[in-house]
Amino acid sequence: MNRQVVTVDGLAGTGKTSISKLLAERLGFVHLSTGLLYRAVGLLALREKVDRTDEELVSFIVDDHSLQLVLDSNRSARVLVDGIDVFDDLYSPEVSESTSQVAQFGRVREKLVGAQREAFPGEDLVAEGRDMGSLIFPDAHFKFFVSTDEPVKVERRLKQLKEARGAMSEQEAKSLKEKMKIEIHERDKRDSEGGFATTFQQPDMYLVDNSTQPLEIVVENLYNVLLDHGIKPRMSGN
Repeated sequence: MNRQVVTVDGLAGTGKTSISKLLAERLGFVHLSTGLLYRAVGLLALREKVDRTDEELVSFIVDDHSLQLVLDSNRSARVLVDGIDVFDDLYSPEVSESTSQVAQFGRVREKLVGAQREAFPGEDLVAEGRDMGSLIFPDAHFKFFVSTDEPVKVERRLKQLKEARGAMSEQEAKSLKEKMKIEIHERDKRDSEGGFATTFQQPDMYLVDNSTQPLEIVVENLYNVLLDHGIKPRMSGN
């Protein structure tokens, strides 16, 4: 592997995307969020009302549409579906749930492996997802695995939804929190115990607990770990 590749794996809601973005900026690397591809498939499955329990029907979506990873002005990955940037449509709770379902299918993941491995040739990468270090880049120069306590994930997700929806009553917030608890627990169980590419810490992955420390401290610590292990930044950090 000629380019430097750092992988960041973890379950949904652990903060791996935020960590990866800031770490990529610090290193001067490209941030590659391959979950964008799966979210695009999840979005298409919703739009086309495809039975998300039918692996064959879901896998046809990948064949029927053009999915392309491109770089934005900040050197982060975005995904085009049939040439249209759909990034702003990818992060609703409905798309997140759909993505978790369709990403379990081996046919879907196999069809997207090449697009992930071949993305942005020649660029140093911080690549994050569910199976970056285990399947997509098994020979990565360094591998992280991000873990976050489930109650913390619930609170963070609840905060995001409150900010997106605006003011809500105490009863509405309580009901939403209970719903988030169930959804997050079931999604984590599904992603870590079943399917084609389960998500768990591999022996060669450095464990990162992202439950309590401020994000900036977590990123600084990981940056120093990478320097200690011979990763060379492309440009000086701040």
